[in-house]
Amino acid sequence: MLFAAPLDPRILAAAATLAIGAALALGSLRPGLVVRHARGVLAATALLGLAATACLVRLDPPGIRIGVDPSAEPLLPADDPARPLYQAAVRDFGDDEVYVVAITDDGLFTAEGLARLRRIHEALRTLPGVRSVQSLVDVTTFGYDASTDAIEVRDFVEALPSEPAALAALRARALADPLFRRALVSEDGRTAALNVSFRKMNDADFIAADLDGRIAAILAAERAPGVEVHVAGRPHVKSRVYHTIRRDLLLLVPLAVVAMAAVLALVTGSAAGVLLPLGIALLATGLTFAALAVTGRPLTILTTLLGPNGIVIGSVYGVHVLTRFREDAEETPDAPSAATRCLEHVRVPVLISGATTAVGFASLLVSNVPAVLELGAFEVLYVGCVTALSLTTLPAALALLPARSLAPAGTTPWSRLVSAIESAVDRFLAAAEDLSVRRARPILVAATFVTLGAAALIPSLRIDTDYLSFFREGSRVRRDFAAVNERLAGAVPLYVVFEGGGPGTFREPTALAGVERVQRALDAVPGVTRTVSAVDTLRVLNRAVERDDPAEERLPPTRAATAELIQLLPKGDTGRLLTVDQARANLVVRTGEVGSESVLALAARIETVLAGGLLPPGLHASVTGNAILLSRSADLIARQQLGSVGLAAATIFGLVAVALRSLRLGAIAMVPNVVPVVLFFGLLGAGVAPLSLPTSLIASVALGISVDDTMHVLARYREERRRGRDAEEATRCAARQVGRGMLTASVMLTAGFAVIALSGFATLRQFGLLSAWTMAVCLATDLILLPALLAGVAGRLSAPRDGAGRTRPPQAPDSEPASRP
Repeated sequence: MLFAAPLDPRILAAAATLAIGAALALGSLRPGLVVRHARGVLAATALLGLAATACLVRLDPPGIRIGVDPSAEPLLPADDPARPLYQAAVRDFGDDEVYVVAITDDGLFTAEGLARLRRIHEALRTLPGVRSVQSLVDVTTFGYDASTDAIEVRDFVEALPSEPAALAALRARALADPLFRRALVSEDGRTAALNVSFRKMNDADFIAADLDGRIAAILAAERAPGVEVHVAGRPHVKSRVYHTIRRDLLLLVPLAVVAMAAVLALVTGSAAGVLLPLGIALLATGLTFAALAVTGRPLTILTTLLGPNGIVIGSVYGVHVLTRFREDAEETPDAPSAATRCLEHVRVPVLISGATTAVGFASLLVSNVPAVLELGAFEVLYVGCVTALSLTTLPAALALLPARSLAPAGTTPWSRLVSAIESAVDRFLAAAEDLSVRRARPILVAATFVTLGAAALIPSLRIDTDYLSFFREGSRVRRDFAAVNERLAGAVPLYVVFEGGGPGTFREPTALAGVERVQRALDAVPGVTRTVSAVDTLRVLNRAVERDDPAEERLPPTRAATAELIQLLPKGDTGRLLTVDQARANLVVRTGEVGSESVLALAARIETVLAGGLLPPGLHASVTGNAILLSRSADLIARQQLGSVGLAAATIFGLVAVALRSLRLGAIAMVPNVVPVVLFFGLLGAGVAPLSLPTSLIASVALGISVDDTMHVLARYREERRRGRDAEEATRCAARQVGRGMLTASVMLTAGFAVIALSGFATLRQFGLLSAWTMAVCLATDLILLPALLAGVAGRLSAPRDGAGRTRPPQAPDSEPASRP
C-alpha cells in the first residue's frame, strides 16, 4: 500500500475516465499515429505492465500485496442509521462474535465422554489467541451448602467422576441447571458445547494465526465412533470465507483464461488470434489488481469477481477488433494499412462499448455498501484500461504482424475444424438474419408479450441475502450451523439493549422485572432458540441466598438485595449483560435464522414484543446485531435497484444516441438490451433465485456489457445506410458482417460467466449462472430482435443519411459483401 489511507474508490472511476479519454485522443483521433509508432506503443505497454507487476508483487517475503477481507463489514451499508446503536452495544457489552464447538456423543456423561470433553477443552484453552473456553468441565455454579449455611460458588465439575451413580447425578444436575440448558448442554444430554472467545484481534490476525484450522486439528484428533463434532459462529464462517476466496482466485482466473483461449482457438484457428485478446485482458486485469494493491484495498467476496470478469470482458473487446482486422486485411494485405483501416472502423463502437460498459459498472457507485461500491469502481477502472489497450496496444501489435497471421494456416485437421466451424456459424447467422428480416412483425409481437409476461412476475421477486447464505445448502458450514441450532442455542446472536434512568437503573427491582417480562415473552417468539440476561443468574443466586428454597428462584425484592447479588456475579459474564454502573442492560437473543428475510422478520417480531408495554415507564429497549445490519442491506438493494438500472439505461441511451447521431437508433439500441434485463428480473420473480448482493449486480452490468454487440451492429448498419442501402439490405449486411464477432463475443461472455458458477460460494454460483443466462438472452435479442427492429421499424422511420446526418438520395449500393469477414 502506497497511500497512508485507503483511496476513495470514486477516484479510481475518475482515473478510468481519463484512460478512456487518452484512448480516444490517441486511438480515435489519430489512428495513423498508433500504427506508425507501433513499436513505441508496445514498449510503453510493456513498461506499464512492469510497473503494475512491481506494485502487485512483493519480493520480501515473496507474495502478492493484496490482502483478503473475509468479514461481513464490507457488506454493511456505510451510513445505515441503525449502525450507531449496534456500535454502542458492542462498545458496552462486547462484540457479538460467537464461536461454538458442539460435541454430540451418546456417551457424553460417561467417564470416557467427559474425559474427551476435558481434553478438547484444555487443548482449546491453551491455543495462543484464545481468551477463554466455557464448557461443562470448567464452569462456575452457584448453590447453597447446608453444612456450612453458606452460598457455594464452585466449579461444576471439580473432579471427573467414574462411578455410574455419580455420573448420573452429574447429568441430572447439568440438565436441571437453567443456566446450562442449551448453552452448555442439549436438552437430551447428548451434546455439549464449548463456547470459545478470543483475545482482541482483527480478522487478519485471526486468519494469520490459523486459529480455526488449529481448532479443527484438535477436534480431528479426538474423532471416535459415534462422536460428531460441529463448529459454528462468525469467526469460523470468516475463516471459511477467506479460504474460499483464495480457492476461487486460484481456480476461476485460470479457468477463465482456459475457457477464453478455447473459444478463441476454435473461432480464429491461430496463435495470434488467441494471444492478442487474452494479452490485453490479462494486462488490464493486472493493472486493476495493481490499483487494489496501491490503494490498500483488500479483496472481498464481491471484488473476487474482478479476476474472472476481467479476463472474460477484456477478451471480448479484442474479438471485435480482430474480426474487423481480418475483414480489412482481405482488401488490404499490407498489415499497417489494414490496422489503420481497422482502427478507423472500430474506434467509435469500441469507445461507445467501453463507455456504456463503464456506465453499467458506474451505476454501482451509488451504493453505500462498500463491497458493491468498490467492485463498481475497480470494474470501471478495468474497463477504462481495456478500452485504451484495445485502441492502442492491439492495433499496434496487429500492424507488426503479417496480415494473414490471424488466418488458419495450411490444411491441418485443426484448420479444417476451424473452417467447418466458420461455415456452420455463417449458415446459422444467415438463417437467423433471414428469419429476423422476413418475420420482423411476429418477432416484435412475440418479444413484447414475453417481456410483458416477465415484467408481471417482477413484483413476486424475493430479496434475501445473508453472510451464511454465501455457502450452499449442503456445505459443511451450513450443516454444522444447522446442527448447532438444532441441538444447542443458535449461533446467531442479537442484542436487546435496555436503557432509561441513568446509573443504577438496573439495580431497581422494577427495571429488572421489566427485563424479565420481555425475556419470557421473547422465549416464546418463533425463531428464538435461547435468551440470556442478568436476570437468569440473579434468580439462581437469590435461591442460593435463600437456602436453596425453590420458591425463591426469583428476582430479589429490594434494591439493596439486588446490589448484593450483582457483586457476586462472575465479572467475565456480567460485562456482557450489564454495564459497570448498571445504567444499561443487555439481553442476548440466540437464533438460527438464516437469510435477511428471516432475520428481519424475527427482528420485527422482537420489536413487536418490545412495543407491547412490558417495560415500566422511563425504560425502553432496542434490538440490534450484526445479522440485522447485514439483513438491512438487502432492503437497500431493493431500494437502489430501480435507481441504478434506470440511471445506467438513461446514460447509455444518451451515449449511444450521440455516437450514432440518431435518437431513433439510440432507442432501438436499448430495446434488445433492456429486454434481457426485464427477463432476468422476471426469472427471479418466478422463484429461480432470490435477489442477493451478488445477483443484484447482474442487471446494471449486463446492460452495460450487452450494448457492446449492439453498438457494432448499429455502427455497421449506419455505415451501410450511408452507402445507400435500404433498411433491409443494410440490416442483412450488418448482421452478416458483424455476426461472427458478435456470436463469438457472446459465446465467450456466456462461457466466461459460466466459469464463475464453479465458485465455492453459492451466491456467486447464482451470479455466474444467471449472468451466463442473461448473456445468452442478449445474444438472442441481438441476433433476432435487433435485426427485426432495424428492418421492421427503423426502415419505415428513416431514410439513408450522410455522415453529417442529412437525408441523402439513394445510390447504387456497393457490391454484396462476402459472407466471410
